[in-house]
Amino acid sequence: MSKLVKWGLLSILVIALLIKVSLWLSVRSIMNDAVQQLSPFMQITYRGITSSFDGRVGVEGIKVHVPMLRDEFQIEHAELKFKGLMDLLSFKERLGEGKFPEQMAVNIKGLALEVHGPFMEMLKQPPKGKDLQTALASVACGDANTIGVDQLLAMGYRTLETDAQLSYLYQPGAQTLTFNMTADTRDMGEYRVSLSLANMSEKPGDLRVNPPRVSMVTVELNDNQYQRKINSYCAGKMGQKDEVYLQTALDHLDASLRAQRIALDPKLLEALGGYFKDPQALRVELSPTEGMTWDGLQFFEPKDVIAMLRPVLLINQQSVEPLAFSWVDPRVARNPEPDELVRAEAVEQVQATPQYEFVSVASLPDYAGKRLQFITYDGVYYQGILHKVESGKAFLSVQFGTGSAEMFLRLEKIDKVRVLF
Repeated sequence: MSKLVKWGLLSILVIALLIKVSLWLSVRSIMNDAVQQLSPFMQITYRGITSSFDGRVGVEGIKVHVPMLRDEFQIEHAELKFKGLMDLLSFKERLGEGKFPEQMAVNIKGLALEVHGPFMEMLKQPPKGKDLQTALASVACGDANTIGVDQLLAMGYRTLETDAQLSYLYQPGAQTLTFNMTADTRDMGEYRVSLSLANMSEKPGDLRVNPPRVSMVTVELNDNQYQRKINSYCAGKMGQKDEVYLQTALDHLDASLRAQRIALDPKLLEALGGYFKDPQALRVELSPTEGMTWDGLQFFEPKDVIAMLRPVLLINQQSVEPLAFSWVDPRVARNPEPDELVRAEAVEQVQATPQYEFVSVASLPDYAGKRLQFITYDGVYYQGILHKVESGKAFLSVQFGTGSAEMFLRLEKIDKVRVLF
């Protein structure tokens, strides 16, 4: 009996050792293949490989050098983690079948990037186009409109060091995928991103034909030291005291958004000013309605955009309400007087309000070339010039700024139609 136990324990030990060696060889093979395939573009070296029976494998001391850019970055430790050993062992098998692994997490410790290097120069290049992202990144900072490498160096940043965790969980039965990322950059802050996808196929090749739907997006910033440094640095560049610069920064944000036709509700703008003053925590949640398309939101009424995105905003753990905005003409200067602004909007509304009458959906072909308002059964509002009715669809020409865009609505989804006479 004792010999049986002894041989049993020895067999378990041998199997464990074989698994350990197999994991080590597998990771080394993957790393060596990556090093060889990427050798024409970059030089990759690493110090060692780690593995564990709880479903973890890792690489230590990674250094990536790109001769073309004359720059490099380093990772102290990168680790791939699964729920258990069996998921780890089936990882390559699922990839070979062209399927997503059901669960995976990546932990990165000590990602170091030199601020003065070409990598950061590329990341911090001034944006060429003008869009919402550009407006949010714009700053009032003397002769600089954005924070680039020179400004980072002047603020005291030399090396950006980041610890990050990325994970996702795929549920084949429900066809849902949840992605989470946390990144903590020293002397900058902690950033969290969460994304949930519905109608997610387990085969990457199916995504083009049947793309998934975004059901939830969450972005969170905690202990935003970066914003504090920007406030202090740019206040000095503007020759202003910190308290005065906070209002300057808020006015600049308002002007940048208005240049993109977006005017935030005064209470919302005031809440963002409070965050500039004390950037402890900011959390934005979006729960888009089913069937919503991200392209073309600018063609909807503001209240409909809010209804479709269903946003939630928390600043320093306090909920901000109301979340409202309006579309404005960027060519019209903003009147700084609140009372006069209200009166101007009221007059404009009275003068510009068109006279519409309801007509039946079946009679739409008779109103080609007319300006119409559509309300769908989902309660979504559209407005534009009817181009034609064909194959059960109403084709519209929608005005946007100085140009126009084409879209269509299926007739069976239209509840009410109003025509401008």
